[in-house]
Amino acid sequence: MLRATLHEQEIRRAIGVPGEGDLIVNGVAPLDATEDRCLYFIHHDITIAVRESLAARSGCIVIVRRGLALASELGACRVLEAAQPRASIAKVLGFIRTERRQPPWVDARKIAREAVISPLAVVEGNVEIGECALVEPFCTVGPDVVIGRGSMIRSGARIYPRVSIGEESVIGANAVIGSEGFGFVRDEAGNKTRIPHLGGIIIGSHVEIGALSVVQYGTISPTIIEDYVKIDDNVEVAHNAHIARNVSVTGGVVIGGSAVIETEAWIGINSSIRDGRRVGSRALVGMDASVQDDLADNAVVRAPRPDVRMHLGKKLTP
Repeated sequence: MLRATLHEQEIRRAIGVPGEGDLIVNGVAPLDATEDRCLYFIHHDITIAVRESLAARSGCIVIVRRGLALASELGACRVLEAAQPRASIAKVLGFIRTERRQPPWVDARKIAREAVISPLAVVEGNVEIGECALVEPFCTVGPDVVIGRGSMIRSGARIYPRVSIGEESVIGANAVIGSEGFGFVRDEAGNKTRIPHLGGIIIGSHVEIGALSVVQYGTISPTIIEDYVKIDDNVEVAHNAHIARNVSVTGGVVIGGSAVIETEAWIGINSSIRDGRRVGSRALVGMDASVQDDLADNAVVRAPRPDVRMHLGKKLTP
């Protein structure tokens, strides 16, 4: 959930929906959350279970696509209709960022005496850096960043705001933690505009992220990398992804937005995971494979083998 206090009239003005109402919500949440007093949005048709879940909540505002006729099915929720709910949420997120409505992750600057920070590194604003942490030359860190005890930020890495890193983790040289997620909506003229990504990033303890890798911010919930995950060089982890404990991700992998990689899975070299897909616990994704559908626990997927009759792009005569 994205914490930000919003008045109903502010939401209505941001998305261009007139009307009365004085609800106050505590933030923006995804549909699978169970929070009261939140702003939700529904872009497509929803299941009966989701409707019943929303109807059981109190003090919520729900933005729905015009014509869905859900006002009578969502209990006490205040329903606002818009032509493009996803674009409407992007406007609300822009308002939150412009008005600085998010509470900070770090309230004061706290750098442990035993931390080692290169004089050639830039550490901005309120940060928490634990004992024996190391920040090497040419790094930028913060503000609103937590680096746990014994963690190492290698030369040239960029740790942007709203990132939390646990204990004894390693961020490789020139890695970027906090890249803006690749998400866009179209404005009234049909041109693409960026969706603000405000969800931040949470990285656990004993994690390794290799050189030149990129981890994108979540949109309204954080991108999460759990304890003991090992990520090789040149890997992209897109917005809202969730990588569970002890996962191994080898070089050149691309993990799409909102993908879920369960515990102990192995993701092979140069493979890709489509956005929104789940890779089950202890599944193995082979080198160069492209995962387009969910994988069950313990599943194995390999890239199709090339035709053995092909050589240098030309098909050989049998």
